[in-house]
Amino acid sequence: MNPDRPEAPSGTELRRRARAEALPFLAALALPDPAETVRAWTQHLPTARSAAQVHVLLDALTGTDTSTLLALRDVLRTAGSWCREHGQPALAERYLRAGDLLDIADRQLYPLGIDLLTAFHAQASAPGRPAERNIPAEPQ
Repeated sequence: MNPDRPEAPSGTELRRRARAEALPFLAALALPDPAETVRAWTQHLPTARSAAQVHVLLDALTGTDTSTLLALRDVLRTAGSWCREHGQPALAERYLRAGDLLDIADRQLYPLGIDLLTAFHAQASAPGRPAERNIPAEPQ
């Protein structure tokens, strides 16, 4: 039972039922595994040899307007719009707030990436330390 709604089944049971009901819908869409790309990028993190390489992998997933993180934010915003259009404004607001949390994460990850690059730049620049390989500047 769901403590907030005694007449409703448990959250686990509702999720199970939703998966069963939506299976034909999802099968007809033929969508790829949504996390497959992220997992592929994650597998390359341990092989990175420099902070720049780590940063670029992370930045592609989290630090651009087309990143996975902001795409997920957009999914939550779309779910919020759907709920609003279907008469559930309170649920819509909750989805929008969840999407806002991903915006906050995005804003936290930008300075974190800069801190990573700064820390390893300072470490590589220390006397007696080999510098990271020089990488040409991006064309302007």
